[in-house]
Amino acid sequence: MAGSILIIGLGDLGFHILQFLTRVPGISTIMTADIDKEIGLIKTRDAIFGASQQGFYPDTSFTPINLYDIDRTSETLRDLKPDIICNVTTLMSWWVRHTLPTETYKKLAEAGSGPWVPMHLSLTHSLMQAIEKSGIDTRVVNCSFPDGVNPILGKVGLAPTIGGGNTSLLVPPIRMVVAEKLRIPLRSVSVSLVGHHSVVTTGMKAPYWIRIYADNNDVTDMFPQDKLSELVMKARSRGTGATGWSGPPPQQATASSFLRNVLAIYFDKKELLHASGPKGLPGGYPVRLSYDAVDVVIPEGLTLEDAVRINEDGAKFDGIQEIRPDGTLVLTDTAAKIMRDTLGYEREEYRLSESSTIAKELLSLVKKRKVG
Repeated sequence: MAGSILIIGLGDLGFHILQFLTRVPGISTIMTADIDKEIGLIKTRDAIFGASQQGFYPDTSFTPINLYDIDRTSETLRDLKPDIICNVTTLMSWWVRHTLPTETYKKLAEAGSGPWVPMHLSLTHSLMQAIEKSGIDTRVVNCSFPDGVNPILGKVGLAPTIGGGNTSLLVPPIRMVVAEKLRIPLRSVSVSLVGHHSVVTTGMKAPYWIRIYADNNDVTDMFPQDKLSELVMKARSRGTGATGWSGPPPQQATASSFLRNVLAIYFDKKELLHASGPKGLPGGYPVRLSYDAVDVVIPEGLTLEDAVRINEDGAKFDGIQEIRPDGTLVLTDTAAKIMRDTLGYEREEYRLSESSTIAKELLSLVKKRKVG
Protein backbone atom coordinates (compact mmCIF):
# COMPACT_ATOMS: atom_id res chain seq x y z
CA MET A 1 0.00 0.00 0.00
CA ALA A 2 1.03 3.63 -0.36
CA GLY A 3 0.76 5.26 3.00
CA SER A 4 2.54 6.87 5.92
CA ILE A 5 4.11 5.58 9.10
CA LEU A 6 4.62 7.79 12.15
CA ILE A 7 7.21 6.79 14.76
CA ILE A 8 6.64 8.57 18.07
CA GLY A 9 9.58 8.40 20.48
CA LEU A 10 13.17 8.40 19.23
CA GLY A 11 14.99 6.93 22.20
CA ASP A 12 17.27 3.95 21.75
CA LEU A 13 14.58 1.52 20.57
CA GLY A 14 12.70 4.04 18.44
CA PHE A 15 15.93 5.10 16.75
CA HIS A 16 16.70 1.47 15.85
CA ILE A 17 13.22 1.04 14.39
CA LEU A 18 13.64 4.23 12.35
CA GLN A 19 17.05 3.16 11.02
CA PHE A 20 15.67 -0.18 9.87
CA LEU A 21 12.47 1.31 8.44
CA THR A 22 14.25 3.85 6.22
CA ARG A 23 15.98 0.92 4.49
CA VAL A 24 12.83 -1.07 3.67
CA PRO A 25 11.93 -0.99 -0.06
CA GLY A 26 8.45 0.24 -0.87
CA ILE A 27 7.91 2.59 2.08
CA SER A 28 6.64 5.89 0.73
CA THR A 29 6.40 8.22 3.75
CA ILE A 30 8.03 8.07 7.18
CA MET A 31 7.23 10.68 9.81
CA THR A 32 8.90 10.97 13.20
CA ALA A 33 7.98 12.79 16.39
CA ASP A 34 9.54 13.36 19.80
CA ILE A 35 9.27 15.84 22.64
CA ASP A 36 12.98 16.71 22.21
CA LYS A 37 13.05 18.79 19.03
CA GLU A 38 16.84 18.99 18.71
CA ILE A 39 17.62 15.31 19.33
CA GLY A 40 14.60 14.17 17.32
CA LEU A 41 15.69 16.15 14.29
CA ILE A 42 19.30 14.97 14.59
CA LYS A 43 18.26 11.31 14.76
CA THR A 44 15.79 11.65 11.90
CA ARG A 45 18.41 13.24 9.67
CA ASP A 46 20.98 10.62 10.68
CA ALA A 47 18.58 7.89 9.51
CA ILE A 48 18.02 9.74 6.22
CA PHE A 49 21.76 10.14 5.65
CA GLY A 50 22.44 6.48 6.44
CA ALA A 51 19.63 5.21 4.22
CA SER A 52 20.83 7.35 1.32
CA GLN A 53 24.23 5.69 1.59
CA GLN A 54 22.46 2.45 0.72
CA GLY A 55 20.29 3.93 -2.03
CA PHE A 56 17.05 4.40 -0.08
CA TYR A 57 15.22 7.74 -0.20
CA PRO A 58 11.86 7.58 1.63
CA ASP A 59 10.05 10.86 2.19
CA THR A 60 10.99 11.50 5.83
CA SER A 61 10.11 14.39 8.15
CA PHE A 62 10.17 15.29 11.86
CA THR A 63 7.54 17.00 14.04
CA PRO A 64 7.97 17.93 17.72
CA ILE A 65 5.20 16.55 19.92
CA ASN A 66 4.14 16.65 23.58
CA LEU A 67 1.74 13.77 24.19
CA TYR A 68 0.56 15.26 27.47
CA ASP A 69 -0.97 18.11 25.46
CA ILE A 70 -3.82 15.96 24.13
CA ASP A 71 -5.58 18.79 22.27
CA ARG A 72 -2.44 19.84 20.41
CA THR A 73 -1.49 16.22 19.72
CA SER A 74 -4.90 15.52 18.22
CA GLU A 75 -4.47 18.52 15.92
CA THR A 76 -1.01 17.29 14.89
CA LEU A 77 -2.41 13.85 14.14
CA ARG A 78 -5.19 15.35 12.02
CA ASP A 79 -2.57 17.25 10.04
CA LEU A 80 -0.23 14.27 9.59
CA LYS A 81 -2.95 11.62 9.04
CA PRO A 82 -0.61 8.63 9.60
CA ASP A 83 -1.88 5.26 8.40
CA ILE A 84 0.20 3.53 11.08
CA ILE A 85 1.61 4.86 14.35
CA CYS A 86 4.54 3.12 15.99
CA ASN A 87 4.49 4.20 19.63
CA VAL A 88 7.93 3.91 21.25
CA THR A 89 7.40 6.28 24.18
CA THR A 90 8.19 5.69 27.84
CA LEU A 91 9.14 7.72 30.89
CA MET A 92 11.72 5.11 31.88
CA SER A 93 13.01 2.24 29.76
CA TRP A 94 12.96 -1.26 31.27
CA TRP A 95 16.76 -1.52 31.35
CA VAL A 96 17.19 1.54 33.60
CA ARG A 97 16.36 -0.58 36.66
CA HIS A 98 19.46 -2.64 35.86
CA THR A 99 21.61 0.44 36.50
CA LEU A 100 20.54 0.65 40.14
CA PRO A 101 22.87 -0.66 42.89
CA THR A 102 23.12 -4.44 42.55
CA GLU A 103 21.28 -5.39 45.74
CA THR A 104 18.49 -2.91 45.03
CA TYR A 105 18.05 -4.20 41.50
CA LYS A 106 18.01 -7.84 42.59
CA LYS A 107 15.26 -7.16 45.12
CA LEU A 108 13.18 -5.16 42.66
CA ALA A 109 13.60 -7.83 39.96
CA GLU A 110 11.67 -10.24 42.18
CA ALA A 111 8.65 -7.92 41.94
CA GLY A 112 8.49 -8.24 38.14
CA SER A 113 7.63 -5.49 35.69
CA GLY A 114 4.08 -4.91 36.92
CA PRO A 115 4.99 -2.18 39.43
CA TRP A 116 6.60 -0.19 36.59
CA VAL A 117 3.67 -0.28 34.15
CA PRO A 118 2.81 3.43 34.72
CA MET A 119 6.17 4.38 33.19
CA HIS A 120 4.96 2.93 29.89
CA LEU A 121 1.23 3.51 30.30
CA SER A 122 1.21 7.24 31.00
CA LEU A 123 2.29 8.52 27.57
CA THR A 124 0.54 5.73 25.67
CA HIS A 125 -2.74 6.55 27.40
CA SER A 126 -2.39 10.19 26.37
CA LEU A 127 -1.60 9.16 22.80
CA MET A 128 -4.63 6.90 22.53
CA GLN A 129 -6.86 9.67 23.91
CA ALA A 130 -5.46 12.07 21.32
CA ILE A 131 -6.07 9.55 18.51
CA GLU A 132 -9.65 9.11 19.63
CA LYS A 133 -10.16 12.88 19.78
CA SER A 134 -8.56 13.42 16.37
CA GLY A 135 -10.97 11.05 14.64
CA ILE A 136 -8.27 9.74 12.28
CA ASP A 137 -8.30 6.18 10.95
CA THR A 138 -4.96 4.67 12.01
CA ARG A 139 -3.39 1.49 13.36
CA VAL A 140 -1.16 1.60 16.44
CA VAL A 141 1.77 -0.72 17.10
CA ASN A 142 2.59 -0.18 20.77
CA CYS A 143 6.22 -0.88 21.73
CA SER A 144 5.77 0.26 25.34
CA PHE A 145 5.22 -2.90 27.44
CA PRO A 146 2.16 -4.10 25.47
CA ASP A 147 1.62 -7.13 27.74
CA GLY A 148 0.54 -4.77 30.52
CA VAL A 149 -0.39 -1.52 28.77
CA ASN A 150 -2.63 -2.90 26.01
CA PRO A 151 -5.00 -4.85 28.32
CA ILE A 152 -5.31 -1.88 30.66
CA LEU A 153 -6.26 0.46 27.82
CA GLY A 154 -8.48 -2.25 26.34
CA LYS A 155 -10.64 -2.08 29.45
CA VAL A 156 -11.60 1.51 28.58
CA GLY A 157 -11.88 1.10 24.81
CA LEU A 158 -8.48 2.60 23.97
CA ALA A 159 -6.42 -0.49 23.15
CA PRO A 160 -3.64 -0.13 20.56
CA THR A 161 -3.93 -2.44 17.57
CA ILE A 162 -1.05 -4.74 18.52
CA GLY A 163 2.20 -4.86 20.45
CA GLY A 164 5.36 -6.87 19.90
CA GLY A 165 8.66 -7.73 21.55
CA ASN A 166 8.55 -9.65 24.83
CA THR A 167 7.70 -13.34 24.21
CA SER A 168 8.22 -12.89 20.46
CA LEU A 169 11.90 -12.48 21.34
CA LEU A 170 11.95 -16.11 22.47
CA VAL A 171 10.72 -17.49 19.15
CA PRO A 172 14.01 -17.12 17.18
CA PRO A 173 16.19 -18.74 19.90
CA ILE A 174 13.67 -21.57 20.27
CA ARG A 175 13.83 -22.11 16.52
CA MET A 176 17.64 -22.03 16.65
CA VAL A 177 17.79 -24.64 19.41
CA VAL A 178 15.50 -26.96 17.45
CA ALA A 179 17.28 -26.37 14.15
CA GLU A 180 20.66 -27.15 15.67
CA LYS A 181 19.35 -30.24 17.47
CA LEU A 182 17.68 -31.65 14.35
CA ARG A 183 20.36 -30.34 11.98
CA ILE A 184 17.90 -28.57 9.72
CA PRO A 185 17.74 -24.97 8.45
CA LEU A 186 16.31 -22.35 10.81
CA ARG A 187 13.65 -21.53 8.23
CA SER A 188 12.29 -25.10 8.53
CA VAL A 189 11.26 -24.59 12.16
CA SER A 190 8.10 -22.81 13.29
CA VAL A 191 6.78 -22.13 16.77
CA SER A 192 3.28 -21.55 18.11
CA LEU A 193 3.57 -19.87 21.52
CA VAL A 194 1.22 -18.46 24.14
CA GLY A 195 2.93 -16.70 27.01
CA HIS A 196 3.26 -13.51 29.02
CA HIS A 197 6.28 -11.21 29.21
CA SER A 198 7.20 -12.98 32.47
CA VAL A 199 8.18 -16.09 30.49
CA VAL A 200 11.17 -14.08 29.25
CA THR A 201 12.18 -12.51 32.56
CA THR A 202 11.84 -15.72 34.61
CA GLY A 203 13.93 -17.80 32.24
CA MET A 204 10.80 -19.59 30.95
CA LYS A 205 9.69 -20.58 34.47
CA ALA A 206 6.37 -18.75 34.20
CA PRO A 207 3.48 -20.71 32.60
CA TYR A 208 3.29 -20.90 28.82
CA TRP A 209 1.95 -23.13 26.04
CA ILE A 210 4.01 -24.16 23.04
CA ARG A 211 3.96 -26.27 19.91
CA ILE A 212 7.10 -26.72 17.81
CA TYR A 213 7.12 -27.82 14.18
CA ALA A 214 10.00 -29.00 11.99
CA ASP A 215 9.10 -29.16 8.30
CA ASN A 216 5.45 -28.98 9.43
CA ASN A 217 5.85 -32.03 11.69
CA ASP A 218 5.05 -31.61 15.39
CA VAL A 219 8.27 -32.21 17.33
CA THR A 220 7.20 -30.63 20.62
CA ASP A 221 7.63 -33.83 22.61
CA MET A 222 11.29 -33.93 21.66
CA PHE A 223 11.87 -30.75 23.67
CA PRO A 224 10.54 -31.02 27.27
CA GLN A 225 9.96 -27.57 28.73
CA ASP A 226 12.56 -27.90 31.50
CA LYS A 227 15.28 -28.82 29.00
CA LEU A 228 14.04 -26.34 26.41
CA SER A 229 14.25 -23.38 28.79
CA GLU A 230 17.86 -24.15 29.67
CA LEU A 231 18.86 -24.43 26.01
CA VAL A 232 16.96 -21.28 24.99
CA MET A 233 18.42 -19.14 27.77
CA LYS A 234 21.87 -20.34 26.81
CA ALA A 235 21.17 -19.54 23.15
CA ARG A 236 20.16 -16.02 24.11
CA SER A 237 23.45 -15.63 26.01
CA ARG A 238 21.73 -13.16 28.26
CA GLY A 239 21.27 -13.65 31.99
CA THR A 240 17.90 -12.66 33.43
CA GLY A 241 19.56 -10.93 36.37
CA ALA A 242 22.24 -8.93 34.56
CA THR A 243 23.32 -5.81 36.40
CA GLY A 244 25.88 -3.09 36.01
CA TRP A 245 24.67 -1.70 32.68
CA SER A 246 25.47 1.95 32.12
CA GLY A 247 23.21 2.19 29.07
CA PRO A 248 20.77 0.20 26.94
CA PRO A 249 21.69 -3.37 25.95
CA PRO A 250 21.55 -4.44 22.28
CA GLN A 251 17.97 -3.94 21.11
CA GLN A 252 18.16 -4.59 17.38
CA ALA A 253 16.24 -7.86 17.71
CA THR A 254 13.56 -6.10 19.77
CA ALA A 255 13.30 -3.35 17.17
CA SER A 256 12.96 -5.98 14.44
CA SER A 257 10.07 -7.62 16.30
CA PHE A 258 8.06 -4.41 16.40
CA LEU A 259 9.06 -3.44 12.86
CA ARG A 260 7.84 -6.79 11.56
CA ASN A 261 4.37 -5.98 12.90
CA VAL A 262 4.44 -2.48 11.40
CA LEU A 263 5.34 -3.94 8.00
CA ALA A 264 2.75 -6.72 8.22
CA ILE A 265 0.10 -4.02 8.60
CA TYR A 266 1.61 -1.62 6.06
CA PHE A 267 1.95 -4.21 3.31
CA ASP A 268 -1.29 -6.01 4.29
CA LYS A 269 0.64 -9.28 4.54
CA LYS A 270 -1.91 -11.38 6.46
CA GLU A 271 1.21 -12.82 8.02
CA LEU A 272 1.16 -15.39 10.82
CA LEU A 273 3.47 -14.23 13.60
CA HIS A 274 3.70 -13.94 17.38
CA ALA A 275 2.71 -10.68 19.05
CA SER A 276 1.70 -9.29 22.43
CA GLY A 277 -1.44 -7.40 23.32
CA PRO A 278 -3.65 -8.08 20.27
CA LYS A 279 -7.07 -6.47 20.68
CA GLY A 280 -6.21 -5.53 24.26
CA LEU A 281 -5.55 -9.11 25.39
CA PRO A 282 -2.88 -9.79 28.04
CA GLY A 283 0.36 -11.48 26.97
CA GLY A 284 1.41 -12.92 23.61
CA TYR A 285 -0.35 -15.12 21.04
CA PRO A 286 -0.03 -16.44 17.50
CA VAL A 287 -1.60 -13.71 15.37
CA ARG A 288 -2.45 -13.24 11.69
CA LEU A 289 -1.84 -9.59 10.99
CA SER A 290 -2.97 -7.41 8.11
CA TYR A 291 -4.06 -3.82 7.53
CA ASP A 292 -7.71 -4.47 8.28
CA ALA A 293 -7.55 -7.32 10.77
CA VAL A 294 -5.81 -8.69 13.83
CA ASP A 295 -6.84 -12.32 14.11
CA VAL A 296 -5.71 -14.30 17.14
CA VAL A 297 -4.96 -17.79 15.78
CA ILE A 298 -5.66 -20.28 18.54
CA PRO A 299 -3.79 -23.55 17.94
CA GLU A 300 -5.59 -26.88 17.97
CA GLY A 301 -6.00 -28.21 21.48
CA LEU A 302 -6.37 -24.75 23.03
CA THR A 303 -9.23 -22.25 23.37
CA LEU A 304 -8.98 -18.48 23.54
CA GLU A 305 -10.20 -18.67 27.13
CA ASP A 306 -7.41 -21.13 27.93
CA ALA A 307 -4.82 -18.87 26.27
CA VAL A 308 -5.99 -15.78 28.16
CA ARG A 309 -5.94 -17.74 31.43
CA ILE A 310 -2.35 -18.85 30.79
CA ASN A 311 -1.31 -15.25 30.24
CA GLU A 312 -3.24 -13.95 33.24
CA ASP A 313 -1.48 -16.57 35.36
CA GLY A 314 1.81 -15.50 33.77
CA ALA A 315 1.07 -11.88 34.64
CA LYS A 316 1.19 -12.79 38.33
CA PHE A 317 4.85 -13.73 37.84
CA ASP A 318 5.27 -10.14 36.64
CA GLY A 319 3.67 -8.75 39.79
CA ILE A 320 0.23 -8.17 38.21
CA GLN A 321 -2.56 -9.77 40.27
CA GLU A 322 -5.36 -8.48 38.05
CA ILE A 323 -6.55 -5.67 35.81
CA ARG A 324 -9.99 -4.47 36.86
CA PRO A 325 -12.77 -3.45 34.44
CA ASP A 326 -11.96 0.25 34.95
CA GLY A 327 -8.30 -0.30 34.03
CA THR A 328 -6.98 -0.34 37.59
CA LEU A 329 -3.86 -2.52 37.93
CA VAL A 330 -3.67 -4.49 41.18
CA LEU A 331 -0.22 -5.65 42.26
CA THR A 332 0.40 -9.05 43.77
CA ASP A 333 1.02 -9.01 47.52
CA THR A 334 4.63 -10.01 46.87
CA ALA A 335 5.27 -7.21 44.39
CA ALA A 336 3.61 -4.61 46.62
CA LYS A 337 5.69 -5.72 49.61
CA ILE A 338 8.95 -5.56 47.65
CA MET A 339 8.16 -2.04 46.44
CA ARG A 340 7.29 -1.02 49.98
CA ASP A 341 10.35 -2.61 51.61
CA THR A 342 12.85 -1.58 48.92
CA LEU A 343 11.68 1.87 47.85
CA GLY A 344 9.21 2.81 50.57
CA TYR A 345 6.43 2.93 47.97
CA GLU A 346 3.05 2.18 49.52
CA ARG A 347 0.63 1.79 46.59
CA GLU A 348 -0.97 -1.61 46.00
CA GLU A 349 -3.30 -0.47 43.22
CA TYR A 350 -2.63 1.78 40.22
CA ARG A 351 -5.64 3.65 38.85
CA LEU A 352 -5.46 4.48 35.15
CA SER A 353 -6.33 8.13 35.84
CA GLU A 354 -3.32 8.37 38.17
CA SER A 355 -0.76 6.71 35.88
CA SER A 356 1.18 9.94 35.22
CA THR A 357 1.34 10.82 38.91
CA ILE A 358 2.47 7.30 39.85
CA ALA A 359 5.09 7.27 37.09
CA LYS A 360 6.58 10.53 38.33
CA GLU A 361 6.63 9.23 41.92
CA LEU A 362 8.45 6.06 40.84
CA LEU A 363 10.88 7.97 38.67
CA SER A 364 11.77 10.21 41.61
CA LEU A 365 12.46 7.18 43.81
CA VAL A 366 14.68 5.61 41.16
CA LYS A 367 16.69 8.81 40.75
CA LYS A 368 17.24 9.01 44.51
CA ARG A 369 18.47 5.41 44.59
CA LYS A 370 20.85 5.99 41.70
CA VAL A 371 22.30 9.06 43.41
CA GLY A 372 22.49 7.25 46.74
